[in-house]
Amino acid sequence: MEKKLSSDITSFSIRKIPVSTQNKENILTDNYLDKIKILELSNIIDEWEKEILFSENGFYSLKGKEIENKTDKFALELNNFISEKVSEIKFEDSSSKIIANKIKEDKVTAIKVQMQLYEQQELSSWQIETYENAITSSISRAVLYKSNDNVISSSFQNGLSVLKLMSEKENWNSKIFNYRKEQYKSEFYYSIIKAFIEDKDAAAYRFFEKYKDSLFIEDKEKLETSIKEMKINVVAYNFAKELFSYNLSKKDQEKEINNIKDSETENAVRRYLSDFSNSKKKENEQKEKEANIKNWQEINEIIVQDVNKAYLYIDFSLSNEAIKSKKDYIKQIQKKGYILTDKKQFINLLAEVFEDIDMYKEKDISNYQHCFSADDYNFFINLQKIENLEFYKLNSDYNYAVKIMKNINLKTEEEKYEFINLVIASIAEYKKINDKEADIKERNKIFEAITERFKKESK
Repeated sequence: MEKKLSSDITSFSIRKIPVSTQNKENILTDNYLDKIKILELSNIIDEWEKEILFSENGFYSLKGKEIENKTDKFALELNNFISEKVSEIKFEDSSSKIIANKIKEDKVTAIKVQMQLYEQQELSSWQIETYENAITSSISRAVLYKSNDNVISSSFQNGLSVLKLMSEKENWNSKIFNYRKEQYKSEFYYSIIKAFIEDKDAAAYRFFEKYKDSLFIEDKEKLETSIKEMKINVVAYNFAKELFSYNLSKKDQEKEINNIKDSETENAVRRYLSDFSNSKKKENEQKEKEANIKNWQEINEIIVQDVNKAYLYIDFSLSNEAIKSKKDYIKQIQKKGYILTDKKQFINLLAEVFEDIDMYKEKDISNYQHCFSADDYNFFINLQKIENLEFYKLNSDYNYAVKIMKNINLKTEEEKYEFINLVIASIAEYKKINDKEADIKERNKIFEAITERFKKESK
């Protein structure tokens, strides 16, 4: 500790004692101090360059058109900045100021050259991008107005004008310019013809025949294939539509199809006839569903007033199943005043629900009124309105119930019906009492209790 203190004192003393003639080389002369100040100035300029030019929002972050005329602005700012710093420095030797100003000029010039190069590159990229966008726009506009020959012609000429500007800008030779011109022409007419094809517009044939020689080979081949397919589909569609409208028998319809010489067209006709038939079937099914539901509503309304008149309201234009269900329904109401649930029908329909819920939601279940109690029928009606999340829970309960019923060997529809109904009622009762859904734990308790009950009853 004493040795360190002695050393510190000695060091301090040395700085206070005039330097001897033996240490003249360590004296900071005026000339040497000026050099340090010049070096410091250079460091400050470098720091400015780093912060102002290379920062996140600096000069080199500018892109495209936004950089236009920014070089002079930044260079002037740098020049003023350095000039201010030079004026603040007190040089001992007048020649040092000259050196400092020379450094300023060299630095500003060097930095400005780099900035100008960057500005030129960005503006050049912006120009090229603008040209390319203009060419793309000329094609897009022609496609939008593809049925207007005047717009197509003017759009094409605009595109050629842009290509000429690009040629001048990039100093293309005649070979490059002609290639780019042919490339543009192919893309231009390809896009229009393709748009006609997508619209199933017969104008695609006319345009293709008129401009096919302007297309590159690969573009031409693509369109030839598409137009051939389109032609087959248009001919087949119109043929099938007319044939379908005749409502011919299958045998007579087949005779007409066999007269088609081209196999591809024949296959397309069969496909469209199948589509028309399915669409018609769905349309008829929807109409019958709506009519059947409406007829059931009418019957239920009249039963409240006078059950004996209900037969008069049966729509005999509907399916035999619908007519039979309504007769049976009215008969049961007349005899007992209510409907008892057919357990087998209940179990079968419930299995159908969980087999395909989307199909079930579209199903007309109104004919089940003759074999379901009012509560059970409403239960199935509500299932057609069930939300996905609620359905997933119910589906899980159902699958678990099926598994348990198999394990405890429930065989009859009556037993299965009672088991499922008890599960549904118990879960609903829990929600009513607790004002919340039963979680997994509580649901398991419900299943365990019901399972034990059925085990005891089966002994």
